[in-house]
Amino acid sequence: MDKTPYKKDWLVGTRIARGLIGARPGMKIPTIREYTNLFGCSRGIVQNAIDGLEEAGAVSLDRRGKSGTYLIAKDEKKLFGNAGLHFITGSMPAPLSIHHAGLATGICQAMNKCAAPFTFAFVQGSKNRAEALLRGVYDFVVVTQSAAEEYQSRFPELALAFPLEGCVYSLPYTLYINRPGVGEVRDGMRVAADPTSTDQWELTQLVCRGKDVRVLEMPYISCNFAFLSGEADCVVMQGELSARQPNLSNLFFALERRVSLADVSAIPIECEKTEKLRQPVILVNRKNYGMDGILRSYLSGNLVSYIQNLVVEFKMAPQFY
Repeated sequence: MDKTPYKKDWLVGTRIARGLIGARPGMKIPTIREYTNLFGCSRGIVQNAIDGLEEAGAVSLDRRGKSGTYLIAKDEKKLFGNAGLHFITGSMPAPLSIHHAGLATGICQAMNKCAAPFTFAFVQGSKNRAEALLRGVYDFVVVTQSAAEEYQSRFPELALAFPLEGCVYSLPYTLYINRPGVGEVRDGMRVAADPTSTDQWELTQLVCRGKDVRVLEMPYISCNFAFLSGEADCVVMQGELSARQPNLSNLFFALERRVSLADVSAIPIECEKTEKLRQPVILVNRKNYGMDGILRSYLSGNLVSYIQNLVVEFKMAPQFY
């Protein structure tokens, strides 16, 4: 997010340019009055900003009198320059699972069409990503719909821009207990959980409700190892706990461990948020004007889901950066 301070006429120009990046040729653009109401500025400032974009060759407009003004053509590279956007940054979980690897590949491939350089940061813990988004470190972050709704309720600055339709965030969460035949958490058990992974933390609280347990706080990736090494008695994890499952966190099976899969009980977790826990969405900062529209123009189609499916089905190698 570019936060360099400039005078108001420059700021209005950058915001108009941002809005036009996500616009399609043939679309009617806002009127001068709509822009003045939106930005709280004079008609002159808006008119100068639009004229400046035309003079720079960033847009070509067709003024049709009372019918309004229409976008005929645009040069996205020039629009990005006039918008003060020299790069776009995003963040999502580390691609430890095949679904995350596919999602990262799909987003990177779609953003290759962007006229501004795109960088992706892999950060574990949706809480960590959301807090960085609040600070303006990233232009967007990928979280589940469930987590996005939680953060929106806590931080009015954040907004769920749109869901990544057809994509899957991960396999369902499962409760694993290192005692055969045990179907629920019991008093005295040690539970591994990551307080920055909002979904896992909430589900852990759900399955442990009313139980006297000892919670071992650690990064999400460490929870698997803690369980397999016997440090924790139970854990809530995405996907299947198996050496055959294409999941980097299951590399711990190659290490010496104390827990045998034959002694592990796997209990599916069903709750009212099940579907929201599997739906990935784009979360943005409302103060980063126009970013939702810019991202929608690149990510809202079916390309991301198409590529994710190819990766999940091993028809395409993961490609992300």
